[in-house]
Amino acid sequence: AELGRADFDKAVLTGVKFSFANLSRADLSKATFEGPATFERAFMFLTRIEGLDLSGAAGLEQAQIDLACGDASTKLPAGLSAPSTWPCPADHD
Repeated sequence: AELGRADFDKAVLTGVKFSFANLSRADLSKATFEGPATFERAFMFLTRIEGLDLSGAAGLEQAQIDLACGDASTKLPAGLSAPSTWPCPADHD
């Protein structure tokens, strides 16, 4: 799916599969995830994931997290860690 720059404000995402999706610059930070979420091979360049609990997400890799924008309240799956580039600056364009 082509979801670049999509705004998921107030979206309730149930059992979502973002496998192979382009989520570049998408804003997931105000979405609610219910059930499993899959991010296998999703492109997450500057994807806003601040404050999300992704601890149960499947298919996430460190390279995706390194490109995304989270913060201290973002929860990641075991084995993944927040990069030093977090938090990202605000997107003004």
